[in-house]
Amino acid sequence: MAFFSVIMPVYNKVNTLSDSLECIYRQNFKDFEVIAVDDGSTDGSLGILQQYEKAGLLRLYQRDSPGSGGYAARNLGADKSTGEWLVFFDADDIMLSDHLSCFANAISQYSDIELYVNAYQKMEGWRRLPRIKGRASGRLSRLEALEFFALFDFIHMNGACISRQRFLSMGGFPAGLYRRGGDVYFWLKVLCELKTIHYNANVTTLWLLENSDITRDKRNLVGLHPGVDLFKQYESTLKRSERRQLRLAINRKVLSWAVEKKLLGQSVRLDLEALRLGGMNMRLWLHAISLLVPQPYYNQLRRRIK
Repeated sequence: MAFFSVIMPVYNKVNTLSDSLECIYRQNFKDFEVIAVDDGSTDGSLGILQQYEKAGLLRLYQRDSPGSGGYAARNLGADKSTGEWLVFFDADDIMLSDHLSCFANAISQYSDIELYVNAYQKMEGWRRLPRIKGRASGRLSRLEALEFFALFDFIHMNGACISRQRFLSMGGFPAGLYRRGGDVYFWLKVLCELKTIHYNANVTTLWLLENSDITRDKRNLVGLHPGVDLFKQYESTLKRSERRQLRLAINRKVLSWAVEKKLLGQSVRLDLEALRLGGMNMRLWLHAISLLVPQPYYNQLRRRIK
């Protein structure tokens, strides 16, 4: 049984797959297994995975529905895993050599925690983009974690390590419900469930934006942001201060999604109606008001802001 199970969903990533796999094998911490789940690739990715499987470097599983969703693929990988800890990693990003060792050190030091988060950084081309730091490394209470998420998405799919038992008990990612945003839904759900988490402010993974097919595909902006569904589930169970931070976090995501829709000429009426007034600050109000500007003038306004 491995200490970590590194789970990689794969759908048509032939150009990046080998590099992403190799950076896993270059980890300083060696007690891990790699579980790859092919989601019906048609570009040669499956052949690469089969070669690695033949070399004994990973265990490979296949799903029958082509491109049916990374959430379901990750859930399958988690179900087939043997490690006590799950680490998710996309087949088009970069894992630095200390990623797993940082998790292992934190687990050793804070053994009562079930979710560990390493910082990540976005990249465009070969340039690292500026990032919000916000917190020092260490234990975060539920309130502190929700406050942090209200500022920005400090949890990225590649930067989280969660107890396998906790992940499975929560039903995994919301497969089949959302085309996009289901990861934010899940991590916020975890924050609402756990009393404390651990955060490492050192960057250990790089998110290559040019490879993000899910976020680039504007067809995935369907309906409201999935975070809205969390209001009904957790507002009655959280403390007042925690509820406010959850509202702030979800309102931020709703407005971010609405901005993308507005730029595409789509209606944002339902998005604005979904906002919780008890979770607004000046910055969010300014975003909401700007969305009321007629379409042609809104595009000009956004260009001036940039």
